[in-house]
Amino acid sequence: MIRQLLLILRFYYSAMFFFCAAVSVALAWLVKVHGPEIIPMCMLCKAAVYPLYLYVWIVQRYGDEFFYYRNLGVRRRELLGVSCAADFVLCYVLLKLTALFLYEPL
Repeated sequence: MIRQLLLILRFYYSAMFFFCAAVSVALAWLVKVHGPEIIPMCMLCKAAVYPLYLYVWIVQRYGDEFFYYRNLGVRRRELLGVSCAADFVLCYVLLKLTALFLYEPL
């Protein structure tokens, strides 16, 4: 189980991290400009980007890697689902911290 999780996180870092981090930083900028009440809408936008990003970019570009990970015991649904969940949590934490540091009195 831990071995599979480490494989999934390695895929997330190699294939998805930089694009997803760029989107998260852009959403954090929106939270900075418009305030913390926009966080739920930002998370919905992030969730709406996933299908487009996954099936237009990731599945097409990394098709051979899916076979590699499948041979190691990780299915494609697990690989993409856990990667997206990890990114969603990281984005939520970034947005909440942005709102906390910029809009809460110290």
